[in-house]
Amino acid sequence: MDKFISRETGFISEKHYKYPKILHYYNEIVRYWSKLNFIIKKTLRSLNIQSEYDQLSKALYLYMTYRILWENASNNSLYNELNVSKEDLKIHQFLKKLRTFKWEQAIKGKSKIEILSIKEAISTFFINHLGSVMSFKDIRKNIEYMNNIKNYTEFSVRINTLNSTIEEIQNSLKRDNVNFHIDQEIPEIIHIPIDKREIISKSIRKGNLTIQDKGSVAVVNVLSPHPNDLICDMCAAPGMKTSLIAQYTRNEAKIFASDFLLSRINEMKKILHKLGVKRTFLLNTDSIQFPIRFKGYFDKVLLDAPCTGSGTFLSNPELKWRQNENFLHQNVVLQKKLLKNALNLLKPCGILVYSTCSLYPEEGELQILKFLKYLEPLELPKWFSPSYKIDGSVIPGTVRLFPAQHHTQGFFIAKFKKKEIYNQSKR
Repeated sequence: MDKFISRETGFISEKHYKYPKILHYYNEIVRYWSKLNFIIKKTLRSLNIQSEYDQLSKALYLYMTYRILWENASNNSLYNELNVSKEDLKIHQFLKKLRTFKWEQAIKGKSKIEILSIKEAISTFFINHLGSVMSFKDIRKNIEYMNNIKNYTEFSVRINTLNSTIEEIQNSLKRDNVNFHIDQEIPEIIHIPIDKREIISKSIRKGNLTIQDKGSVAVVNVLSPHPNDLICDMCAAPGMKTSLIAQYTRNEAKIFASDFLLSRINEMKKILHKLGVKRTFLLNTDSIQFPIRFKGYFDKVLLDAPCTGSGTFLSNPELKWRQNENFLHQNVVLQKKLLKNALNLLKPCGILVYSTCSLYPEEGELQILKFLKYLEPLELPKWFSPSYKIDGSVIPGTVRLFPAQHHTQGFFIAKFKKKEIYNQSKR
């Protein structure tokens, strides 16, 4: 916890990913960071103990608080796990007082927004910012779903038909007594009980199966790539969507996939090789200034843009603590530049799919509005939810996925055809 407390990057080292217990408690403490700290400060204050304490003590308090209030752990088990002496008077007093903590007293007199912020460990910025496009009830439902990792009983995997067939994989799962069900909307996705993850790990290592959120798959499904397409996948690393484009086109489309960071490109190269992807050209470049000599070059462009990740707290709890006006503004500025270049790269009447794993309208509907006069909306599947209403109406060609409703990450997805007027206006 030291690194997270010190606001350092790269919190969990590679070696710790081998230890599920360490990873689990780290993620859960980060998920409930502000809630745990609220409880700890209340408890210490009631004991007249200063809240200024060293980082090791803080890490101990965080772990003990989570284990007691979330898992009803005994004092003896905590002493043994943490190698703490039972004679440590300060720890003993803390644990005794912690067990008397009452939410009714702790949140007395606070507003409903403050209570939601504290109890669900989410910034008031997130709640207030969504208030203009989402009811308080729906905001609470989505936050609760993204916090509810313990009720996350199954996970989504994509069958990679470049390395195998749907029938072969399904038969293999049946032989291993792995229960699964096929997704209703996207048949190459199957849902598997979380306790069977170890059993299918061999298929994942071989590249026959790959873990991928349904929302992420839906973005490429909407793109509807064809074998003869020339496709640009901007901001493509780590390459899951790129590999799915190749899968849908049986490696017959020509794909240019770019990312700004060389380390991510190198990782992407390994992933694509494992998944059997061919005819894909990887570019380590800034997609705002894509190194293509000609404008109007691609049949289709996929821009799954960098964003706040405000729809991904279930799998990325650390992002909860980056949500603020500055972080949102940085991403909005970047997205606008990327969208502008995406239109430059597209042929007249070419297809653009723009997506973000964000719940904020600034990274979705309001971003598309800036370019709407150059875009012709295309039809999207009916199983998506409508996007937010802007000035009383939904923008055609745009949809959303909500965690609580669709059991995916939160996504904004837009599909448009580029109008000829865009090229004329740039002459």
